[in-house]
Amino acid sequence: MHLFIRTAGIFAAVSALSFSLPVPNAAAARKIPPTTLSVQYGKVLERGVQKIELTAVYENKGLYATQATISVSDTKTDELLFRFSPERDAGYSPAIALADFTGDGTEEIFFGADSGGSGGFGFYYLFSVMSGSVQTLFDFETYPENFSAAYADGYKVQVFGRNPERQYFIDISGRDADYLSALYDENGILRKPVAADVSAVNTVLPFFVNYGNRYNLLVMRRITGLYNADSFGYTQEFLRFDGKTFIPYFTAIAVI
Repeated sequence: MHLFIRTAGIFAAVSALSFSLPVPNAAAARKIPPTTLSVQYGKVLERGVQKIELTAVYENKGLYATQATISVSDTKTDELLFRFSPERDAGYSPAIALADFTGDGTEEIFFGADSGGSGGFGFYYLFSVMSGSVQTLFDFETYPENFSAAYADGYKVQVFGRNPERQYFIDISGRDADYLSALYDENGILRKPVAADVSAVNTVLPFFVNYGNRYNLLVMRRITGLYNADSFGYTQEFLRFDGKTFIPYFTAIAVI
């Protein structure tokens, strides 16, 4: 955050103006110290054991955290090696987890925080410092949009995957009569084309895979219809690290 202060050489003239300057809020003006949310020890570098600490600032004793910061220190010397923040550094219930996602024997730093919105969205990143600099291996905002959806004849919602030949159908015939009659005629044919929606990344969950002796990622997106609360289910992409990036190796649809 950058603070720019502009001064002027006409202070006496300002005092003669008819308006008054706002009085700074005392609570906003004081510097709120960060709160330590988590301290973990792991092998995020090739040698030794490191201390990984997550801190954030809580204003007005609320639940919303800002300025989430990750620090990596040497456990023997207490030397600070890295200090960085995710691009989205504010949210509810920020947390970190250490695990090996790449299979190289060192651990990466998984960060997650809730957005606090009604859709259950969160902010998710995976960081590596093994190379001597901070690298972002996964960023929920830059992960590709791999799905689209639309209503289909026969009281269904059709979900299209990244591969055009891979399609999924969700049966919505159990919806109430008024809902369906607004979309379909008496034969179950759409009265007109109607788009459904597949959200941006909603949730990211790490999970352990024993045969690879490492962790993978499960990425989920909400499938919705006429409005945001009109939810049908989630797309599920199971990702593994291929040496450069995370790629999907299995895709499914979860119906709610």
